[in-house]
Amino acid sequence: MVGVAAGRAAHDLGDAAAVGELLTLLDNYQPGHLPPMLRAERDLARARLAAADGGPDAAAAFAAAISSMREQSTPYHLAHGLLDHAEYLTRLRDADAAALAVGEARTIAGRLRCDPMLDRAADLTPAAPPAPAATV
Repeated sequence: MVGVAAGRAAHDLGDAAAVGELLTLLDNYQPGHLPPMLRAERDLARARLAAADGGPDAAAAFAAAISSMREQSTPYHLAHGLLDHAEYLTRLRDADAAALAVGEARTIAGRLRCDPMLDRAADLTPAAPPAPAATV
């Protein structure tokens, strides 16, 4: 869907104004005329904007968006949403929650055989700390 791709591209480019314009466009649809998947993506775009602005409602927005994506979107788009959430959690230094989101996204990407998504998940996975040197 064009709205999904446009929202992802604007986010990836860091163009908050374009994301805002897209949200305005989607908000102007009459009730019942916006497909469920676009509603879920709209929720995710709002969560990403709230996180970028440092808004106090970002955590709740992500929780609602991920829940909506689980119910109304595709596994591919859910995995991207999980990785977006993991990026947010990483900025909050919540490594355990971020690792759970990345792990779920990686599982989905593996089932889909989606190498670019696996690469994105790998980029979000912190390197393991070096093993302590053996003592003799």
